[in-house]
Amino acid sequence: MKTRNATTLGALAALLALGLSGCSGAPSSAPGEETDAAGAASAAFPVTLEVPGASEPLVIEEEPTRIAALSPDAAIALHELGLTERIVAVPESAKNTTLNPHAEEMEGVENVVPGENSPEPEQVLSWQPDLVVVTARHTGEQDASERLTATGVPVLTLTNGWSTSEAVVENLELLGKATGASSEADELSGEIREGVEDVRELAAGADSTPSVAILSNQARAPFINAGTSLVSELVTNAGGSNAADAVGISKTMPVQPEQLVAMNPDAIMLVDVTGKGEGSFDSLLGNHAVAALPAVQSGQVKMFPGKEVYGLAGREVVSGSEAVLEWLHPRLAE
Repeated sequence: MKTRNATTLGALAALLALGLSGCSGAPSSAPGEETDAAGAASAAFPVTLEVPGASEPLVIEEEPTRIAALSPDAAIALHELGLTERIVAVPESAKNTTLNPHAEEMEGVENVVPGENSPEPEQVLSWQPDLVVVTARHTGEQDASERLTATGVPVLTLTNGWSTSEAVVENLELLGKATGASSEADELSGEIREGVEDVRELAAGADSTPSVAILSNQARAPFINAGTSLVSELVTNAGGSNAADAVGISKTMPVQPEQLVAMNPDAIMLVDVTGKGEGSFDSLLGNHAVAALPAVQSGQVKMFPGKEVYGLAGREVVSGSEAVLEWLHPRLAE
């Protein structure tokens, strides 16, 4: 078994070497200021990054020009930093208009990681990346990170799960340093922090804190969203609270009608991550006990497209918070 693993890693390393030799020339640029800017950016490399959760620093020798984003949130973040033209591969979900507010801009990316969070390292290396970005949220991505790292290609593995606005900012700043886009990352981080704080200040003027049941349709049955998640923070930013906390549900999981009834939320937020619309929640909302809840009876049920409030990695953290504020406290959002 050890021999076969060594052979595989050797083959991957050889493939990487061939790929990088084919694209080792510096990108051409027009004379004048553009050349000066490119030279200044190149002078910032190599860079050494202290990546949270990593056993040792990540060293990136040259400014990356061919980036494989193996996670949709990483692809969104790179686009937000103005680096779309450098992306050579994205997962299928990054081209999904239901999930990605920038899906149309991703259509031009030539390579697509097939399947769900299980990229094959051999295939990734065939795309000749000089930087791979992974979110270590799924087993397949974790395996790919380890195997790709062993070949020598720089792999930036993001470990905080993009689960809070501050996590989004931290990841943007890491990506900025890794790609030579630190100034863009700093500007965007400041914009997000300021925008979130503005929403929180507005929400502080509310005369109530409605409890919100956050339901999503990523599986055959609706899920209740609980624990640390960005969509839950959007509700908090907007002056609400996650109703799952009140009944002791601490992680996202399938929800039963009796659990939703026990929550008796003031409002119900539906998050459409599949594009199937409100009908995908009928099995739950159509239950007679759920239908009798005051929130349902009074029409305090609203569906949000996934790309507005789910899996966010950039400015939508602010616009999503604003949208929830407008729903929960319309007077404050005027």
